Amino acid sequence: MKRIISIFLILSFSHSLITYAETLTLPQCLELAKQNNRTLQNAALEIEMAKEQRKEAFTKYFPDIQANLLAFRAFDEMVKGDGTVPMEIAAINPEFAAFIGAPFSYSEFNRGYTAGIMLSQPLFAGGQIRAGNKLAKIGEEAAELQLRMQEKDVLQKVTECYWQIASVRYNLGTIEAAEKQLDAVCDLVTNYVNAGVTTRNDLLRVELRQQELASNRLKLENAEHVLLLLLAQQIGKSGEAIDIDTSTLPIAVNPADVRVEASDAVAIREETALLEKQVEANQWQVRLERGKYLPTVAVGAMGYNMGFGGLSDNVRKYMDTNQTNGLVFGTVSVPIMSWWGGKHAIRRTQMKLEQSRNQALDVREQLAVDVESSWSNLSEAYRQIDIARASVASAEENLRMSTDQYKAGTLLLSDLLDAETLHRQARSQLSDALASYQVRLAEYGRKTK
Repeated sequence: MKRIISIFLILSFSHSLITYAETLTLPQCLELAKQNNRTLQNAALEIEMAKEQRKEAFTKYFPDIQANLLAFRAFDEMVKGDGTVPMEIAAINPEFAAFIGAPFSYSEFNRGYTAGIMLSQPLFAGGQIRAGNKLAKIGEEAAELQLRMQEKDVLQKVTECYWQIASVRYNLGTIEAAEKQLDAVCDLVTNYVNAGVTTRNDLLRVELRQQELASNRLKLENAEHVLLLLLAQQIGKSGEAIDIDTSTLPIAVNPADVRVEASDAVAIREETALLEKQVEANQWQVRLERGKYLPTVAVGAMGYNMGFGGLSDNVRKYMDTNQTNGLVFGTVSVPIMSWWGGKHAIRRTQMKLEQSRNQALDVREQLAVDVESSWSNLSEAYRQIDIARASVASAEENLRMSTDQYKAGTLLLSDLLDAETLHRQARSQLSDALASYQVRLAEYGRKTK
């Protein structure tokens, strides 16, 4: 009784999972992937980081302001000395004449501070600031192109996963039909065995084929489960029960209706734009490197306040212990000794620029081949559907005739089982052809838009 209750609870739980699974169409899966896929979320963060880098580079146009504060306390006075009062002091004040030749010692100044602020505005930095801003802008645009490329890759994976599930579903239906066919054959063979028309070996053959179908069903059901988990992860539904809607499968449109010239497709590909950005970035890298060896000009202003402590009253009578001052300045810096090595660094960046140009031409040619290859695969997949449908029609007729002939006693059981296998294989090939065409169609669309 407990075992029956446990089985009932398991079945009820499984039924509840199926009942409450969210059923999604392919457009819904693609939209969820755009919103929730973590790869795309990280790509979006790359764009935000590139924007922050661009804003950081823009701040180089503004003055650089620095403030500093230094305070100290010495363990002992920093100014010390001893001697005799010189006779020249009488020339300063006749009253000091009585002290001429008298010994004396002094010990002053054991603490102090200085506070200052400096503003520096670059007027010319060899074009490095402008080049840095241009490179940051190019980096932002490249990040946006990378996002679009990754979005296409993710959507292609979602599409492939969706149609793999649909193909598995179709194959499960094929196995279900084959199981019914074999059940009918099994009943027929059982009757023949009971009537003594055939031996039990034929019945065992049918049972072995039924077990083979049961094994294939288990494999397909496991593949369906794994593919649903993978699809859920790709669209941001991990841990949730989902299902796909295969009730209305699209019609296989003629590839000629979506044909695009390879040159036109390459011109609008993100890869092409990204290569152009790479060439542009290397051009600015050359300017940036050249700017490192040009003069830099800047102007600025500085103000400071200094205070000294630990001085005796006599010293403070003749010395101001707190001083405030300011100044303006201009600087010109010429990296003369860097020119020798700098010319080689500039030539190196120029070579990288030439490399990027060659790479751009090479990749454009490869993209054209890729588009044509995708078109060929699409056309082939379309023709495979017609071939598979013809094979299914032939296999169905062969199975019907084989069944009639076996019932009439003019065909061996092995031939009937072979006809059933051919029918199942033909239906499976049709399923694969339909799914493959949808995948190829989506792939071609993403390579030409």
